[in-house]
Amino acid sequence: MKRRDVSVECDPATARHLAMVIRAFAHAAYPPGGSECAQAARQALLEIAGLCDAHGGGKLSLRRRHLPQLRSAVAWYFSEQDTTSPALGAQLGQLLGKPV
Repeated sequence: MKRRDVSVECDPATARHLAMVIRAFAHAAYPPGGSECAQAARQALLEIAGLCDAHGGGKLSLRRRHLPQLRSAVAWYFSEQDTTSPALGAQLGQLLGKPV
């Protein structure tokens, strides 16, 4: 059976940056008042952001099915919202692209 979760090695500061990116994406891509599906996606992203905020270091466990959307959030954020931090964007992209 295929594993549903992936673990990525992540320090607390990186996890907080990831949470910020995910929240910004959730609010931009899924504004309040959308369809039920959109609201479910928004809620899932906000819950992941909360997990990232609470991460104390070590292995961060993420659902494999959320990775494509998290990668999209990072790509969007660093191309649309913050074009001054390409190194951080690359770091987060690598974190999500190569699960440990």
